[in-house]
Amino acid sequence: MRVNNKLMLKLTNILVIVILTIAGSAKAVSMADYEKSFIIDLEKDQFPTFAELEKQFDKENKLYDPRYHSVWELLGEFNRDFYARTATYGINEKRLKWDEEEDVLAIIKSMPEDMYPYIGPMLFLIPNMSEKVLNLPKIKETKNKFPERIAPQLKDVKDIEFLSPFLYYILKPEMWPENRKNIEIPQMTPYHPKVVYDEKFYQKIKSIVRPEKYMLEGNMENRVTRSEMRTINPDRNTLLTSADVKAFANTIDSVEDWYRSGDNRYKISQVAAMLLAVEQESDPTIAPGVRDLVNPCARLVIKAKIIGKERELAFRVAKEGFTLHEWAYTCDKVVKAYRTSLMSRYVLQALKNYKNGTYDDEINKLSPKYRAVRYSTMQALVEMYKVPLIDLQEVRKNRGLLEEKWRKYNFQLAETPLTRNN
Repeated sequence: MRVNNKLMLKLTNILVIVILTIAGSAKAVSMADYEKSFIIDLEKDQFPTFAELEKQFDKENKLYDPRYHSVWELLGEFNRDFYARTATYGINEKRLKWDEEEDVLAIIKSMPEDMYPYIGPMLFLIPNMSEKVLNLPKIKETKNKFPERIAPQLKDVKDIEFLSPFLYYILKPEMWPENRKNIEIPQMTPYHPKVVYDEKFYQKIKSIVRPEKYMLEGNMENRVTRSEMRTINPDRNTLLTSADVKAFANTIDSVEDWYRSGDNRYKISQVAAMLLAVEQESDPTIAPGVRDLVNPCARLVIKAKIIGKERELAFRVAKEGFTLHEWAYTCDKVVKAYRTSLMSRYVLQALKNYKNGTYDDEINKLSPKYRAVRYSTMQALVEMYKVPLIDLQEVRKNRGLLEEKWRKYNFQLAETPLTRNN
């Protein structure tokens, strides 16, 4: 018998959360192999129509072909091969392995054993769960057992022992960022080098920046800098200006209003689900949903194209002088710079560890498939924070304006989280 689909999806989501929270992450041959997987070229890339996507989705998610849909279709020639195969299923006592069994086994085996008490009890609550999974060493001992180690933040919660086993993972102390060891970094003693006074050097500075212009009541010229000018024909390689960021911020309300108008929200969600399934089928090494996190705006434009509503969305952003593609590129750059401006030292250290190969020895213990999943996920996290210094500086100038706009939508763009704290 097959495992209940909703429960299986819930289990998979929890296991993915656990894996991404635990320090390691992964690659196939190297992280760089997945760099191109997160580049979107809206001008050259080919996108399916809604009908093509729906057809492919239905084909890949159909469990079997029943051949007959009503008793009237049984008249005429009967398919004997189909009858023999279905009859064999009915009398066969051999255990049929469900599709997700090997995936769940691989995920569990890739976890540290101290995680087992937090995921084991929920496995026993899933109907028809594989005995092979339940009989894993140190998993079968967790049946109906409450974890012994609990995060100090939850110890005083009344009746915590009645918490659903599907939420036991939040009891693990290491799941709370504030419980992680704070590594003390030695402070460097300031060193003040001896500077030899160079009269010619300071004369040159005064000739370029005249002090009298910056004195009280001085005559300082108001010069227009690059930061105050809009970028002409922005693409995914151009740099941001402060004017670009302000113009994008003025489109946020219009885009969110478009997303919530009519049946757009439903259609976008429908396309998102089908895209995830089809993309997962074509490349199972990339975790579901990470493409939307890396480039949320370009992905929104792709979904708008698929449902045939790109003109409506283009009209919403045209008020600020953007074409649809220009808006998507500018938006993704602003989102990445905004994320980076809020980056904690834990995230920074994790990204440096990924790039330095700190986890390579642990990753090499995994199967080739899960090495690939780990490396693609690591590269996705790096791409989420990849931003030129100039873009970061220009977004910092307008971070208050962006937060004022995004706060109304819970810091999400069309319900896609913009930061890790959503």
